[in-house]
Amino acid sequence: MTTTGSGLDPDISPEGALFQVPRVAKARNMPEDRVRVLVTANTNGRLAGLLGEPRVNVLALNLALDTAASK
Repeated sequence: MTTTGSGLDPDISPEGALFQVPRVAKARNMPEDRVRVLVTANTNGRLAGLLGEPRVNVLALNLALDTAASK
């Protein structure tokens, strides 16, 4: 997990997000495959393909999970 000085950085690594897929799927009563697809869809790559690390915005992922659960 990455953090800022405030400790409120909304991003986690793709590996960290994928590690939590079974727990999130169970908690949200969703298939693991669907959660995995949403994690992948909300993964941002390196800036300009060179800078930084791939990351998953937790807020955007949670909103996507909410939307998928309401369908």
